[in-house]
Amino acid sequence: MPYLPNIPDYKPFYIQCEGDALALDTAAEWGLVAKTNPYPAMPEPKEPYVNDFHDENGDDEYTAEMRYQSFTFQVEFYVKAYDAGTTPAVSVLRQQIASFFEHIKNGEFKVYDAYTGLGRQKVRYAGYEEADNGFKARADWARLIFSVTFKVNDPVTTVLLANGGLVAMEG
Repeated sequence: MPYLPNIPDYKPFYIQCEGDALALDTAAEWGLVAKTNPYPAMPEPKEPYVNDFHDENGDDEYTAEMRYQSFTFQVEFYVKAYDAGTTPAVSVLRQQIASFFEHIKNGEFKVYDAYTGLGRQKVRYAGYEEADNGFKARADWARLIFSVTFKVNDPVTTVLLANGGLVAMEG
């Protein structure tokens, strides 16, 4: 069981991969506490198809059905582990990170941030960055602060948490 710090009113970050019956809280499942999760509430539009007729003013833009750009966002996580019997804290920490990576490394999934109330589908893992001085180990514990970059390939469909799972809300 991962170490969970006592954070009053903590709002979880959820991930639900294809085949998962329920969304997984990153803190409860892997001990990864989401510190920050800034991602846009509205997507950026793609440039519409345009005709620039030289004998007419302005442009003829085809905007009846707009398309939107994919985007990336980063979630900063904090994870702390303690020695587990004969397993040192650093090994416990690396096992938690490896288990999380194993879960998200392939394919697309849904995410939902309870703090912002924003969720998306068709999300994939897009990168990892360790914070400056993010890793620290002491006698019986180790901690890591890092960011995971996610890419959203469906920037218009929102996702909500309902009955323990993430549900796409066509909009």
